[in-house]
Amino acid sequence: KQHVWRTVWQMACREEHLPHVGDTWLYRVTDIAIQLVRTAPDRIEATMVGSDAPVAVDSWAGFVFVNPDVDSEPLADFLGEIVDHFAPWHVETRYVEAHVRKKFRCNWKVVQEAFMESFHVGATHPQQLVRLGDTNTRYDCWPTFSRALHPSGIPSPYLTWEPTQQEMLDSMLDVRVDEEPPVRIPEGETLRTFASNVSRESLRPSIGDEVDRLSDAELLDAMVYTVFPNFHPWAAYQRLVYRFLPNGDDHETSTMEVFVISPYVGERPPPAPVLELDFDDSWLLAPALGITCRILEQDGFNLPLVQKGLHSTAVSGLRMALYQESRIRHIHHLLTSYISAGGSQP
Repeated sequence: KQHVWRTVWQMACREEHLPHVGDTWLYRVTDIAIQLVRTAPDRIEATMVGSDAPVAVDSWAGFVFVNPDVDSEPLADFLGEIVDHFAPWHVETRYVEAHVRKKFRCNWKVVQEAFMESFHVGATHPQQLVRLGDTNTRYDCWPTFSRALHPSGIPSPYLTWEPTQQEMLDSMLDVRVDEEPPVRIPEGETLRTFASNVSRESLRPSIGDEVDRLSDAELLDAMVYTVFPNFHPWAAYQRLVYRFLPNGDDHETSTMEVFVISPYVGERPPPAPVLELDFDDSWLLAPALGITCRILEQDGFNLPLVQKGLHSTAVSGLRMALYQESRIRHIHHLLTSYISAGGSQP
C-alpha cells in the first residue's frame, strides 16, 4: 500500500458522480481516504482526508483518476496509447447504468487475475466453449496496460464436435437444454454476421449512423483492457468495466466492482447507485448485469480456495503460462517495479 496505492494513478469514480459544483465523492483504498469535490463545471479537485494534502486529479474517457503523488507524471503520459485505442468509442458520453460491488475472501490480485486470461474457460465456463474461441485469444502488453481479444461466435479448439450456428447462438444467449430458442438464425447466415447486425441495430437509436462504421469484432468480440494496477475497461460497446480493490486495509479480503456504462439518448441519466453484495451473496442478486451475473457466479466460486492455496503451497513463487497468462505476468512485473522503486514512481 505504501509503494503502489500512494504513487499510482487509479480510477476513483465517473465524472457524472459529481455532476454539479459542490458535489463530493469519497474514494477509499486500504487506509487511504481521498475526498473529491467539483469546484467548477470543468474542474474536480481532491485532498487526503485528515491531512488535507493535495491529490493529483485528472480525467479520461469520463473516468476520474486520482494519484496521492502530486509529482507523478501526467495521467495522459501514464495511460499512453490506450487513449488513442478508446477514442473512436466516445466512452465519455456514456452513463453508469448499473454498479455492483461484491466482497471476496481473498486478496484483490487473486480476484483480478481470474479475469485476465481465457485459460480457465474450459473448466470454469464449459458451456461457453460452444461459441468462444478461448485458446485463440490474443494478448498484447504496453508499458502500463494490456489487452485480451477474445473471439466470439466461433467454437473452442478444444471441442471434439462441430456446433451449428444456432447452437452457438443458443450458448451466447444462455438458452438451456429444455428451452425453446427465443431467436433463430436465418438459413445460410453465420452467427457472427447475425449477432453483429442485431447489435448494430440495437445501438442505432443511441449512437446513430456511427454504428455503420463499427466492425463485427467491435460489436461481438470481448476486447478487455487492464490499466495498472486494477482498472479493466471493456472496449467498444461491450459496456462492462471492472475494478478490484482491497477490502479496507485487509489484504486477505477484497472487492470486485462491475460497472455497466451505456450510451443514452437525450439528457444523461443519473448514475445507478451501487448494489452491495456480501461475501456469501450470489451475483444472481444483481439482475441488472444480465447474463453476465451467471458467468461471474462461475468465476468466483473457487477464489477463496485459491487464497488458501497461496498460504499452503510449498512452491516458492508463481508459475505462469508464457503466453496464455502473459497479462498476469505483465501486471506482476509492474507491481514488482513499483515496490522495488520504494515509494517513488519507477
